[in-house]
Amino acid sequence: MSGRVAGAPQPAAGARRWLQTLALGIATLALVCAVCFFALLEFVAHRPARVPVNLTAAEIQAEDARLKTLGLTLADGSFLSEHPFQPPWTSHSLLIPGQAPEPGIKKLLGSKDVRADQLLSDLDVLEAVMQRAYGGWDTAAARGWDWSGWFADWRRQLAVRGRDRLSLDEAFAPVDKLIAFQRDNHTRIPLLRRSTEDGSQTATLDEIPRSPCTQIRAGGRTFAISENDAAQQVRAARVWRTGAGSLGEARYVSMPASFGSPEAVRCGDRSIGLRALSKRTGLTRSWLRLAIGELWSRMTTRAVHSQADLARVERLGGGVVYARLPTFASSNYEGVSRESWARRQPSDRVLIVDLRNNGGGDEGYGLGALEGWVDEARMRPEHDLGMQVNASCLAGPLRWNALQGPGHASTEALQSLLDGMARPYPAGCPRAMQTRKAQWTYGQRRFAPAGGALRIVALVNSSCASDCELITARLASLPETLVAGTNTFGMGRFIQPGYSVLPLTGLRYRISTGVSDLYGDDRSVDGYGLDVDIVLPDVDSLTTGELRELGRVVELVRSSLR
Repeated sequence: MSGRVAGAPQPAAGARRWLQTLALGIATLALVCAVCFFALLEFVAHRPARVPVNLTAAEIQAEDARLKTLGLTLADGSFLSEHPFQPPWTSHSLLIPGQAPEPGIKKLLGSKDVRADQLLSDLDVLEAVMQRAYGGWDTAAARGWDWSGWFADWRRQLAVRGRDRLSLDEAFAPVDKLIAFQRDNHTRIPLLRRSTEDGSQTATLDEIPRSPCTQIRAGGRTFAISENDAAQQVRAARVWRTGAGSLGEARYVSMPASFGSPEAVRCGDRSIGLRALSKRTGLTRSWLRLAIGELWSRMTTRAVHSQADLARVERLGGGVVYARLPTFASSNYEGVSRESWARRQPSDRVLIVDLRNNGGGDEGYGLGALEGWVDEARMRPEHDLGMQVNASCLAGPLRWNALQGPGHASTEALQSLLDGMARPYPAGCPRAMQTRKAQWTYGQRRFAPAGGALRIVALVNSSCASDCELITARLASLPETLVAGTNTFGMGRFIQPGYSVLPLTGLRYRISTGVSDLYGDDRSVDGYGLDVDIVLPDVDSLTTGELRELGRVVELVRSSLR
């Protein structure tokens, strides 16, 4: 007969109950800690980063000494000015000690909101900088943009709010109007609002139109196709689908992702369906989602790197060679062993240069990786492309801030900037733009390879941006190059980004300081990208075998496709 008392908890049940209580306590404590943690993060995010608006003589002398220890020569006195964010504007304005980026948490989360009165004061600095150095100032004015009225309206909107805290979307809504008027993917005010970037999406037509196309329907809305902007119009190209032994004919359009999912194009009295070649999602403006996205991006970037998504050159077989050029950052190229990289052989017939998902950076990394495969001397240099670049006294400081000071650029590059800043500038720092006439345009590319020449395929997609687009254009200047995939992101009309900070709100921002004309016909590029010669519906998911097939098909092409 058992000695257990009826109804008494059994040892196993008691242990389970104790474990459940312990688990509940731990979960509650973890929840409280998480709430406190995110409350702390939000508190930090609310506070503007401290920006030194008045510098002491000791701070100025310390920065001079620091630069000199790095081997840099100051030819015109001290590097910093006593009042970097006040007139008179000079070639040493906008510079602060060390050019240190915002603290880690703040850089990750950023300010959730901003005080109206502080931003109102900061507009005095922003207007002075943009008027003197923004690359898109003249182009917008030529199209009817009223800069004085825009700033005046913005000030009125802020003035009525006093010391209220405004969300970044509300406070910087006028910037959205500017970007809608003139799409500029290099300009982001402030940096935290990444949603102002608007890359391209490519869609093929279900049939070849017999009449001019005048409208595009996407995302449930209708957009007119401008007769004066070739970027908006239907383009002719070849198309290659996996498994096909030759190229077919295609018509396609490119448009900003913000238009929504492509649906149809109106050509004469016919509505022709559109087939999107890749899916893009809009960027969220939520500070929490932005933080999570940034963390995820960093984690997956490291994971991809660990899985060898680094610069490399390898043979695919059948005379096809594959060169992977990821984003032009030091982590993707420096320290990468090249011992196993393929070397040029007489039997090599096609080189596929994979630029997909390359977000830009320093084009020099890509050129270095292609050494021995591509003759850079035969490529058109960047200065052969038509452009206007800022030459005001603020061009140097904005560029210096873009490099984030010593440690992020070579000593030679920094010294060159310092020498440029030491030149004399007119009093008052008036706006000045230097024009470089085009010696070649992307629209002039022609595929006409010499007999026996190594053919080159520049493989791109809608995430190829900035310097990725630059190297694409330069590769396309070679007669043996074809550009294949989908249109690039579109970050090449407004160029040469410069960085600074709004002193009271502590918000960093970026503006383009130049404007280019890659095609020579003043068409849009930002949000539309560079055109391709061969459309690849499966560009984002091509296997090694399919890349080898693409190379064999390209080998059969004898002359220009356009």
